[in-house]
Amino acid sequence: MINQNLDLEQESVTTKSKIKYNFRKPHPLLRFVTEETVAFLFAIEVEKIYRIECWQHVVYVHAEGVSRFVSYGDFPPVIAVETPDPREFIYWRKRWVKISKRRVVPEFWVRFYTQKFVEARSQEQLRAWGELIAIFKLYFEKANLERLRENYSYQRFLKSKLFC
Repeated sequence: MINQNLDLEQESVTTKSKIKYNFRKPHPLLRFVTEETVAFLFAIEVEKIYRIECWQHVVYVHAEGVSRFVSYGDFPPVIAVETPDPREFIYWRKRWVKISKRRVVPEFWVRFYTQKFVEARSQEQLRAWGELIAIFKLYFEKANLERLRENYSYQRFLKSKLFC
């Protein structure tokens, strides 16, 4: 009984969120800010993140070797939260134009979703990632969308062999 309580206590300590909220009104894209996405964005391990502060218009990331402000528009949609509303794509498109002068999904998002396909633990989770991307596939460059489709098919094949 005591060991179980210790295990639960250690779990709650290790799963404590590093995300802090400092705003009067939350940003519509706030739900897509995750520790995993920040780690992927800065190519660091989640453990090296000290804190992520979500302000009204910007996110501040403080990690080992990183101290940066990041736009909410840099965070791609993720599964397990409410699906993006078409109006929210206005935020993303403005950001894409600002950083690349184009209205297409940045390369970071393509790498991010490719990694999410690999990390999917089941056919259902892989399908959920594919369905999410299908919502805004019109915003991908043709070559990048084709790369994602090929990777999705390959991962679906692998996972069908693994989980059959």
